[in-house]
This record gives sequence, C-alpha cells and structure tokens, in this order.
Amino acid sequence: MKNFSLKFIDIMVGIVLGLGFQWWPVLVHPWQYIAFIFVYLDIVDYWIDYSPSLKKFPPKREIDVFLDLSLMFILFLYIYATQLTITYFLSIFIIFKILDYLWLWSSRHEYKPTGVDKLFVDTWMNFNILEAVFSIILVGAVSLLSISPLTAIIVFIIFRLIVRAAASFRYKKAHFV
Repeated sequence: MKNFSLKFIDIMVGIVLGLGFQWWPVLVHPWQYIAFIFVYLDIVDYWIDYSPSLKKFPPKREIDVFLDLSLMFILFLYIYATQLTITYFLSIFIIFKILDYLWLWSSRHEYKPTGVDKLFVDTWMNFNILEAVFSIILVGAVSLLSISPLTAIIVFIIFRLIVRAAASFRYKKAHFV
C-alpha cells in the first residue's frame, strides 16, 4: 500500500496544481490573486513535507487511504476557494488543518515516532490547532467587524508565514513558504 499511496498522492497533487490554473482567469479581486499565488506555493510547500512523511508513515488501513484522499480533495477546494469569498476560503483552510491534524494523529498513534520524527509530528499537530483557531477568529472578525477581504488575506498570509517559520525553527528544517 505504501508505493500505491506515494504514487497516488504525487499524481493527485499534480492534478490539483494543474487544474488550479484554470481558475486564474476567473479571479477578479486583488485579494483573490494574492490568495491564489499564496495557496499555490502553500500546496507545493505542503507537498514537500507530506511526501517524505508519507514514506515514513504509509497508510496501514483503508481509513488512512481515505484520509489521504480527503486531504487531496481539500487541497483542491483550497485552491478553488480563492475564486469565492474570503469566509469560504478561510473555512476550507480550517477543514484542511483539521484533516491534517487527523492524519498526523493517526501517524503518531500507529507508528509511535521517536526523535526528530516525533518532534515533526508533534510540532505540526500543535501548529495545526493554532492555525485553525486563528482562522476561526479571522472568520469571525471578517463577519462581525466587516474587515475587507484584502486585509484579511494579508493578515492570514503573514500569520501563516510566521507559523511556518516557527515550526521550521522548532524542528530545525528550513522551509519558509
């Protein structure tokens, strides 16, 4: 199942990134262009960490394959959401972080990683919760305080970059996108 999962995920991420470009002409607002470029880079960055993690923690059960598939589907929605509303976009991101947390939890439960692998899994589990909570607060702020989508996406990106840098620093790996 390990080789199948790796090949499948690589193909699926390629499809998500390739299909994502079809929505570029549909974008209208400045926040959408900024979000699209950021999401595209964010998906590539996620793939850089996810692919080696999948090699270390391949799916053992069918539910794990479905979790991988769910992550690919949500990445598709993540890039698709850049053409919709900022609330929808942030909501999809929250779901993405929840699914990623579940994938990490499953990997931690089934493989009981140690050393650097444990530090990586624990770091991202904690940061996924932090990013989901922050995004929920941002959705509330956009809805209740009428914060503009452009302002919200800039705050979102700055927060994501800070979190990415902090997580990378925590497990001593240099990816800053």
